[in-house]
Amino acid sequence: MSKASKETAPRRGRPSLARVKAIEAAIVTSARAMFFTDGFDGVAMEQVATQAGISKGTLYARYPSKEALFKEVIEATIRDWAEEASGEDYLLNDSIEERLRHHARTIAQWLFRPDVIALQRALQGVQERFPQLARTMYKTGYLYIVELIAADIVNAGKRDGIPARDPLRIARMLVAAIAGYQAQESFRGHVSDEEMADYAQGVVSMLMAARRDW
Repeated sequence: MSKASKETAPRRGRPSLARVKAIEAAIVTSARAMFFTDGFDGVAMEQVATQAGISKGTLYARYPSKEALFKEVIEATIRDWAEEASGEDYLLNDSIEERLRHHARTIAQWLFRPDVIALQRALQGVQERFPQLARTMYKTGYLYIVELIAADIVNAGKRDGIPARDPLRIARMLVAAIAGYQAQESFRGHVSDEEMADYAQGVVSMLMAARRDW
């Protein structure tokens, strides 16, 4: 029996907080791996329960449908990514150019991560049937980074005396320019890390050149 199975195996009495957390972690970890590998339609709730080492009843008590489980996987994955990305925040200074370059570099790098690509593919297969799942990704993923960048722009305006009229618009332009380049150029073939990084930094250079028009 695996460590996860031992931690989630049924026991008598009310479950401890540690066991509840272990069950939740096992469910999300198992479901994420399966969704990312087999896609939404290729996964059955019974398979997730078996992989997590719990009963179907325990799984359905927490997630009444596969859509609800996938929604939790999206939100948990975004939380994990945000925590990982914030690990380099201590390297940042107050320069808005340096902060934008940091965000651009991070976006360019993460677009090629296997887990990011896997989540995007899984979502593409269900977004027409379950638009609420796409909205979850939009709110917790896309808007998270947009609002983070916009906050940096607002704070820079206060420090430098060059306030932006529409910080969210500038943040959206930065994210969309990088993500859009990757999406469109990939149709011609592989886009290298170096090409992506160079383009992302070029976007920042153009934005900085037009800062007083923000």
